[in-house]
Amino acid sequence: MTEQEPVKSGIAMVRISGARVRRLREEQELTQLYLATGVGVTTETISRWERKKAPTIKKENGLKLAEALGVSLEEILAPMEQPVQERDEAVPSTVAEPTTSVFTAAGFGKKMIWAAALLLAVSFLLFFFSRPGNEVIHFSARRIMPAHTVVGRPFPVVIEVASGSGKSSSLLLKEQLPTGCRILKTVPKATVAENKLLKWIDKNGSGERIFAYLAILDLEPGGEDSVTFTGSLLIRQISRSEIQVNGRNRIRLLDVHWADSDRNNIIDDEELLGVYDDFGRVNGLGVDVEEVESIWMGSGYRWDAEKNVFEIIP
Repeated sequence: MTEQEPVKSGIAMVRISGARVRRLREEQELTQLYLATGVGVTTETISRWERKKAPTIKKENGLKLAEALGVSLEEILAPMEQPVQERDEAVPSTVAEPTTSVFTAAGFGKKMIWAAALLLAVSFLLFFFSRPGNEVIHFSARRIMPAHTVVGRPFPVVIEVASGSGKSSSLLLKEQLPTGCRILKTVPKATVAENKLLKWIDKNGSGERIFAYLAILDLEPGGEDSVTFTGSLLIRQISRSEIQVNGRNRIRLLDVHWADSDRNNIIDDEELLGVYDDFGRVNGLGVDVEEVESIWMGSGYRWDAEKNVFEIIP
């Protein structure tokens, strides 16, 4: 086969570099699901393109793939590859003049049929995506949690989910808990699986949504000095769309109150306001704001491991 792929049924084809596509995707920390959504194919198709050295794909898909990667089409083509231009089928030179005219008319008619089909497809897509409720809504998810906590003491976690539109959309939020993490309460109520997986389902929400939980780390002394939390948000729209929960995902195990962000054994004005802003707005979560306020009103505090309490210094 030559460097250029032949036109298949009047559709222009290009040969891309699978390794180059994979490198560009990984450099930008993009998922195969993101590229699949942008091109309009499945993640298996993207995976197959990346595995092959020089897969041949439709030029239209090549352009969409390049756009999703933020590069030009030429930057993802295989070496020596150029976009294939559409061309008429070759006519044998031995064919008589009348016969040549017949084949030319047939070729012209075939092009007209393809053009009409393409125009119809574009019109359908424009109609479909312009209907109310079919636009893609962009979501974000951010975890707010203390930087540290004491083993065996409750601490709060809040996950903010926001959309760039006032439209409603069903979603599934999942939070994977580390080993030794015990849930005391969730708001709104979540399903807690045996494998330490929290699940919230919001069937008809819009705008900013808040999901929160109160937890305790029951770990043996002298063990891990920190633990990691991971989460994902799945939105069912025109196509499957899943994003990772960003924000803080790691919490250290120290003998310091979780509200004492600078770890100086004092809760100052700014830290108290931070507790109100980040965790006090979640009704029914059970955050011990009174304890935080009591420490704030004193001159400091110390941790008593034997009594498992924070002693307030007047």
